[in-house]
Amino acid sequence: MELRLLSTESERTIFAARTEQIRARHRVGFKERPRSRLARIHLTFGNLYALFENDGDPAERMIAGLVMHDLEMFPQTCSKPDLSHLPPRSVLEVSELWSCAVGAGTLARAGAAIMAGLLDARAILAYLAVKPFDGTPFYRTGGFVDAGEPVEYPYLETLKGETIWAQPMILEGESLAKVTRVFSQLIVETCDDYRILRFRNFLKRRSAGGRTVLVNGEAPMAGTRLGQENDAAQVQ
Repeated sequence: MELRLLSTESERTIFAARTEQIRARHRVGFKERPRSRLARIHLTFGNLYALFENDGDPAERMIAGLVMHDLEMFPQTCSKPDLSHLPPRSVLEVSELWSCAVGAGTLARAGAAIMAGLLDARAILAYLAVKPFDGTPFYRTGGFVDAGEPVEYPYLETLKGETIWAQPMILEGESLAKVTRVFSQLIVETCDDYRILRFRNFLKRRSAGGRTVLVNGEAPMAGTRLGQENDAAQVQ
């Protein structure tokens, strides 16, 4: 698998279009508020990472994607949680996660965890819808925990115009260290100052009983499920 930092305008355009296509296809139940420009800010100024099944695949063949930015690049989406005790550059916010292939969302999150380790991140932050629909379960199984109480999300609304509440979630400390340590064992190579990360597809290594083969005795993502129809619902 190859997780690639997109750099050209055409690549970013394809990424943005794919995000909208996946949202529409899965009817994820929310839309950006009419005056909100948050998605545009993320897609324009954030670090866009796309996942490819084969090394060097053209941008049109991306199968999953996500956006990451550290808090030195621009602020976190919501004012909570208070992360002022951490250096801004060490906190990565993940957003706009989508996938269009079975298991690709899981692999994209694995790549993001590896990247966090390579970048010496001390925390990964995400905002997941919790009301009126819940997008948190897939993150809880990956070590994320609630960072305070749910907050009213100012940039999205349901298709009926209703308020969405988001649960700030964070992966840090020993939990982050364990995840990055386990996933780092999957690295095949990195190139161009970590702009390209190639790693093994651990989801192909499954026993007859359907249980994921362990990497040095540890499950790559304990509790992770394949075929996650809700990958698209985790787009901010």
